[in-house]
Amino acid sequence: MEILHTKGRMKEGQLILDNSQYDLPTNTEVEVIIIVKGEEKQDDFDKARQEMQLTFENAGITTREEILNLIKEVKQELFEERNIIDQ
Repeated sequence: MEILHTKGRMKEGQLILDNSQYDLPTNTEVEVIIIVKGEEKQDDFDKARQEMQLTFENAGITTREEILNLIKEVKQELFEERNIIDQ
């Protein structure tokens, strides 16, 4: 296991890393810990989290396992789309 530290920003629910000096892995699953500094940013983060939870509930996704399965499905679809484009 390798621990890398870099900064980034959240934009429309997507994590965007600042220019990293690391050679980051591709096509692999990673764990991410997000630290939000400042009360205003924390409020934004809490609001986004609540909206995301409500969206999952409205779609009938209620457990952590169902969320993880959805994430895996989306990752697989993106991977397949990229392979089609690269061919």
